[in-house]
Amino acid sequence: MQAGLLNELIEIYKPSIESNEYGEQVQVYYKSADTRAQVTYNNGNRTTSNNEIIFDYQKTFKVRRYVEVMENYQIKYKNKMFRILSIEDIRQYNHIVITAELINE
Repeated sequence: MQAGLLNELIEIYKPSIESNEYGEQVQVYYKSADTRAQVTYNNGNRTTSNNEIIFDYQKTFKVRRYVEVMENYQIKYKNKMFRILSIEDIRQYNHIVITAELINE
């Protein structure tokens, strides 16, 4: 992998289970790492859900292998959160390919 292609800054968030003031178990995300990545657009479309127009799209993030990432983590890119769909470790080229979709909130 060429280092010059890692031209975008992303943040990786790790989930944690905590209790809120009512004793309920909730999942919160804490920033785990900042890293550089190569970001490419996969696909996207416009859908209607509950009479609301939503723009669903997916991106591919390529990061170095030393970055700790798992399927339940989330990625923040340009102030938008992405849910990780798949992770592929490519040892030959020393990078990890992450496919993620935009989280509509």
